[in-house]
Amino acid sequence: MDLPLLWVAAGAMAAFTAWLLKRGSAMKTLTDAGIVLFLLAMMASMFVSAVAYLYSPSLVTIFEVVALNMISMTIGLIPLLATLIRGDRELDETRGGNSVGSRRLAVGAIIALSIVAEVFMGWTFAIVSGAASTTTQSAFSALVDSMSTYWFIFTMATEMAVTLYLVGRNFPRVFRYLVAIQIVIMILSPTAIADSVWSASTLWANGAMMVVAVIVVLEFLFRNRSPAAGASNYVLRLIGAYGLMMAGLFLWLIDGDILLFVLSIIAEMAIYFSIVLNDKSLVSPPLVSWQTRPVWAFALLGGIFIAEFFMGGMFDIMANGTGYFTTLPFVALTGSALNVLGAALYDFVVAVGSITASFWFLAMMGVEMGALVVFKMRYARETETKLRLGLMLVAYAIYAVWLPSFVFSGNLPDVPWIGWSMGIGTAGALSPGIPLTALILTYVISGGLSFLFGSRSLCSVLCTAAPMYQGTTYDAMSTFNRSSKIGRHNLTSRASGSFRIVSTVVWVSLLGSAALSYLTSVGFLNASFFGEDISYFFYSFYFSFLWYLVWTLTPFVGTYGCVTTGVCGWGTFNGIVSRFGLFRLKVKDSNTCINCKTKDCAKVCPTGQTDLPGQFIDSGEFRSFKCIGVGDCVSACPYENIYFFDVRNWVRKKLNRPLPPLATPVLAEPVGSPIDFRAAEGTQTAG
Repeated sequence: MDLPLLWVAAGAMAAFTAWLLKRGSAMKTLTDAGIVLFLLAMMASMFVSAVAYLYSPSLVTIFEVVALNMISMTIGLIPLLATLIRGDRELDETRGGNSVGSRRLAVGAIIALSIVAEVFMGWTFAIVSGAASTTTQSAFSALVDSMSTYWFIFTMATEMAVTLYLVGRNFPRVFRYLVAIQIVIMILSPTAIADSVWSASTLWANGAMMVVAVIVVLEFLFRNRSPAAGASNYVLRLIGAYGLMMAGLFLWLIDGDILLFVLSIIAEMAIYFSIVLNDKSLVSPPLVSWQTRPVWAFALLGGIFIAEFFMGGMFDIMANGTGYFTTLPFVALTGSALNVLGAALYDFVVAVGSITASFWFLAMMGVEMGALVVFKMRYARETETKLRLGLMLVAYAIYAVWLPSFVFSGNLPDVPWIGWSMGIGTAGALSPGIPLTALILTYVISGGLSFLFGSRSLCSVLCTAAPMYQGTTYDAMSTFNRSSKIGRHNLTSRASGSFRIVSTVVWVSLLGSAALSYLTSVGFLNASFFGEDISYFFYSFYFSFLWYLVWTLTPFVGTYGCVTTGVCGWGTFNGIVSRFGLFRLKVKDSNTCINCKTKDCAKVCPTGQTDLPGQFIDSGEFRSFKCIGVGDCVSACPYENIYFFDVRNWVRKKLNRPLPPLATPVLAEPVGSPIDFRAAEGTQTAG
């Protein structure tokens, strides 16, 4: 058959399926559902029969497929016959107070039949066009291959586009955008066309669109703290499907296995069909605040990280080839149980760190998280906070991505601050000479900045973690500081018992590994962890693996877990220096804090400094080694009573120059935070 005729047939079938889905979205009675199910059953059985005949073109097969179609027709008529015998009924009618769930059953059946019809239609056209073989491949292999070709993928994208045109007006605007992005991502499937240029270009474009999709999802959640349950479910499932898709493309690039990618497409189809058939669920009650659902938020962050992780791996392969991973220094899992366990840990850290520390992962994360920081800049009230956020993005691009990847990539151990950006054990083995000098200078520079400007110079500007916690949606997760068990345990500026234990373990391990590294480099010892410098391994474990685990666990540990739990050794050092340095938060009038009824400054602190008001009342200022100067308290104060004090103010005082003019506090009834993203927990913000 000519290809143009096949394309026309595929397009017609896609349009017909889209029309059936439109009817399914509007079905109210059992008759409505019966008509849709009957037509879908007939279409599915038709293409199943076609595949069966193409594999075994005989008279016996013809009789068998005719019988199959008759059985399908009979089954499809059951709902319609039931309405003739027992009368038509409303879907989801209630009997004795218990819903029979007829609409849910109908929706599930429509989704299943639609997927079966599309899968076998793509398989049929792939066989007829020669894209799949009935002689050189097993049936399963041919099925998987056909679902990775444009016969299936482009037909699905067409079906989604037509359906969006027919029923999209029923979706809230943001979901129309998400569906449109889904369609584009589907079209950009690199397996759809067997061409190297197509595959390469669409892999990059696919990843870029995935970043856009994540940004749209997160901004939706920021603006809608209490979305409908259906909207929450759709968002979570979509992120999960994207994670599966990125993992599938990663495996495809590594060894050519396309099965996981195909499964992700099926999952994406099912997710899309579910909202088409239940569009009202996107806006209908119950409305539930995701800020009160830690398990849901954890699943969201986990799905986002998985998608980003494999996306970064995919970019690494595209830029460096498959050798980027196949040549990693993995060790065999042999020997004693302890040796196997250690080797497994080593291999896991090496595999994860090879991606999370790579240029492409950091660049992609910078774009994604940086967009949310830009959104936050629109809400920041103080010019200083806006400038700090902008400086943070510039610092991330230069300090975390450009300099270590392009300027000093070959001699990082010799470069102060850049090479030892996380303190002891960053760039490699600790040895006499330049590496030791670079390490010492790193602490001198970092400590000096923290003494003069507070640890905000590191934790709120220069650290790669800063953009990941200070974007709009992630910043809104500070509510978990109060609601989670671990978060509550780490509230106030005092160091909890667990903080002391964790920070001590971290520093003992860093100092111990640094000592072993140094003694090995001078020839006194021969210590390594499966051939890798021990100090560098601990750095990789803490900052290329454990840090992301803590970030994903934000709903259970609170925001800025690296600060509040003590897992960041360098952050602890800078925090202690800051505690005795010049930086502090001050208030213009302590009486304003006494009369304040809301204590918004304590509610919004991303590190849970709930004793802010008390210290302001007692001394007019706040100092803590856990204060990293994000400034949310400054922006949230309804009286504009809080301001920053650092070396700049100190110099002015020493020179007897007046401080910058401070507005006179106005004692009035607090109206809540002036920043929209600080809406009360569980409320729905506009937008």
